[in-house]
Amino acid sequence: MLGAHSDAQQPDAEMLELFMGCRAAIEEKSGHNYNTFEVVGYTKQVVAGMIYHVHIRVAHEAHEHLWAKIFKPLPHTGLPAEVQVVQFTAF
Repeated sequence: MLGAHSDAQQPDAEMLELFMGCRAAIEEKSGHNYNTFEVVGYTKQVVAGMIYHVHIRVAHEAHEHLWAKIFKPLPHTGLPAEVQVVQFTAF
């Protein structure tokens, strides 16, 4: 469905590169540095660019998983991906 999120997907090498490139921004937004930072899966939504909701396994105190919302603008803008939201979740 146009505008809806995709089904959950496993990241390939290209997606891992994008998500790992956002690690510093994710850690900054969450206020923590993580020894473990493993992308478990993601969904995507086509907008005027792409929104990714990324599920990441981390190991830090009580938090073991987090979700990051990453916006990647259309290529012609020349703008980098932006981490918009980081949210902790329990599994």
